Formats: sequence, structure tokens, C-alpha cells
Amino acid sequence: MNLKKIIIGEKMPDKNDPKYKDLHDSSVKAGKTFAETVRLDKAAAKVQGFASRYPKIFLCIIFGFVLFSVALNLYCMSTAVSHKRQPSSAVERQEKELRFRRHNGGSRQHVERTTQVSNPTSTRNYENNRQD
Repeated sequence: MNLKKIIIGEKMPDKNDPKYKDLHDSSVKAGKTFAETVRLDKAAAKVQGFASRYPKIFLCIIFGFVLFSVALNLYCMSTAVSHKRQPSSAVERQEKELRFRRHNGGSRQHVERTTQVSNPTSTRNYENNRQD
């Protein structure tokens, strides 16, 4: 394929052009068949009927959904922007990881979440040997 065709694209074919007429007809037929199979045509007819019977209610529902989506998006963006990350250096991250391993006895992947009764003797020994 030519690079110019990829960037610029082809000329949009006319539906009456004999070169593309059969391709257009088969595409339209496939779309109609899909819509009938999935029953999109009946759903679209019901929505259109509701919209023509109650235009103000339909517009309120649509604009309410749009405004809700925009408001939710703005809320999520404001929480993401205002979130303050604690600046940390590589040394601080390494110390945090070592502290985690020392307390949990291994790597993060192999830590099992079980409830154990602590042995007071081992806790006392740990506290005596701990260095902050």
C-alpha cells in the first residue's frame, strides 16, 4: 500500500458509483440483517416513538445524562488533581520495603494474610534487637 494513501486516504466513494454499488448494497444489507437479529430496529423505533410523544421529557433525560456525565468527570478530575503524593526518595522507598519485609518475614508476593497469636517472647526479642 502506498504511504500517501495511508496518510491522506482514498476518495470517499459515492453510493451510486457503479464501482462501489454492489459493495455498498451488501454492506447495507448486512447492517439491516444485524439490526434485525439484535432487534436494534425495534428498540430504535420505541425510543423514537417516546421522543416524538414526549419531546420535553426525552430532552430532559438526555441532557440530564450528559450533565451528570460531565459533572462526574469533573469530580474525578478534581480529586485526581488535588491528590497529594508524598514525595519520597529512593532511600526512603528501600527503607520502607525493608521494614515491610522485616515485619512480615519475606517478599510481598509470598505474604499470607493469616491471623496468628503473637508469641510475647519473640515479640520482646524482636523489640530488643530492632534498630530504628
